Amino acid sequence: MVLRRGNSGDPVKVLQRGLNKLGAMLLVDGDYGTGTEAAVADARETLAMPGPADVSDDALQAAVAALPEPCAQEAAAGVTFIARQEVTDAARYRTRYQTPCWPGKRSGITIGIGYDCSFVGADRLRADWGVALGADAIAQLAGVVRQVGSDALLAQVRAIAVPLTAAMKVFTTSTLPRYLADARRAFPQIDDLPPARRSALVSLVYNRGAGLKDLNVLKEDRKEMRNIRALLAAGELEGVAAQFELMTRLWDPDKEKGLIQRRRDEAALWRDGFAALKLE
Repeated sequence: MVLRRGNSGDPVKVLQRGLNKLGAMLLVDGDYGTGTEAAVADARETLAMPGPADVSDDALQAAVAALPEPCAQEAAAGVTFIARQEVTDAARYRTRYQTPCWPGKRSGITIGIGYDCSFVGADRLRADWGVALGADAIAQLAGVVRQVGSDALLAQVRAIAVPLTAAMKVFTTSTLPRYLADARRAFPQIDDLPPARRSALVSLVYNRGAGLKDLNVLKEDRKEMRNIRALLAAGELEGVAAQFELMTRLWDPDKEKGLIQRRRDEAALWRDGFAALKLE
């Protein structure tokens, strides 16, 4: 069955699930729109499968369906959830995040899918990105590691381009496994959880880090994370979603809507699984 723009339904959902194994970051909504069309073109290039860039024939559908999960420890739906929280989707990545950015405040210069250079040294940077980026780009980026970002630092690396395929490769093979290890230290029961709940906790740690000690004592800004740890230890899993939502108290709803929505999405993922967010 040939699929193209305007098609809808379960066959398109199956295709979208397969494309997400390649890092397409699609919602599994059954709508063959512009995002799915662009992901098909990317898949043809990545898999070296000639054919119409806007059409998914039987061969392409079979090829993406047969692909392994992109991350040994996270299903494609979980990878998609966290990546979308970081960069929204493939189109947004290419227009806003393909070159380094500085999110501000305490963040460092950030590349790829939320890869904050302030948390790594030059050796770690080379190990993660050495195959994906050229030597010149690595040398430039090595000059901004282990530092809080600034406009001056950003200017040093602004011309570097990080293709989406390279960003997703590093995200799935290097970055996500490390954050899962961090999440495991904070929440030791994580491996006993269903995939969607595990992804919610990895997303939380990816965004906030794994530390459980308050950075702002007056706000008790890690209280809910400590509560989650205690609930998991007690086996009271149904109370965890409310802690994600209670965390929204920490951010200004006029200035930090994205962080508030992220906590709400993590709560929804915990309660209702990937399907609730059109991820499977």
